[in-house]
Amino acid sequence: MKHCMKKLVTLAMLSAFALAANAQTEKGKTIAGGAIGYFNEKSNNDAIENKQSSLTLLPSIGYFVKDNLALGLGIGYSRLTSKSSEKTQYLLSQKNTTDYFMVSPFIRHYINISDQFKFFSQLSVPMKWGNLESATGTTSPAVSVAPASHAKTTSIGVSIEPGFAYFPTKRIGIQLSVDGLSYAWNKTENKNSHEVSKNNAFNLGTNFFAPKIGIQFHF
Repeated sequence: MKHCMKKLVTLAMLSAFALAANAQTEKGKTIAGGAIGYFNEKSNNDAIENKQSSLTLLPSIGYFVKDNLALGLGIGYSRLTSKSSEKTQYLLSQKNTTDYFMVSPFIRHYINISDQFKFFSQLSVPMKWGNLESATGTTSPAVSVAPASHAKTTSIGVSIEPGFAYFPTKRIGIQLSVDGLSYAWNKTENKNSHEVSKNNAFNLGTNFFAPKIGIQFHF
């Protein structure tokens, strides 16, 4: 009898743990929130100094079509800046700034670690439309530079990113994710000359120095 009772108690505890772990990510739940991503990198040698930075703001909403599996959509903004400076007597620099409007449908799958921690993987299809401004500068008044150029940009890709979610309460999730595997098709059209350039970008590897931090509300 005592042995049977112990089994029942153990089963009840395991069941309670499973229910608690799935409470935020069970079928029929809705998630709403967003993520912020920031990256800054600097490299230089004897001749050239390069700087790159990016900022991404991506509010999103999703719905759990089954336990631990959500479909959703993110709509946001991204800015990418790069600057290259030649270390000459009269500093010559080239700066590119791109502002994007983003739409990113996604599928997210959670794996329970405990009742407060979950691992997740997300497959998304980011689509971006924006404007690129390129400007050349110099510290010498005697050196002429070309006027700033403007271009339209389009980018469509596929991205897989891993992350962790921490649930301090049943309705709030704090998430941390990093870029993983991604591919993007890019198109740029100069607004003045109408010259078009296209390229494909493939990235394999996780950059722990460019994390995305976000908060999600589960209801």
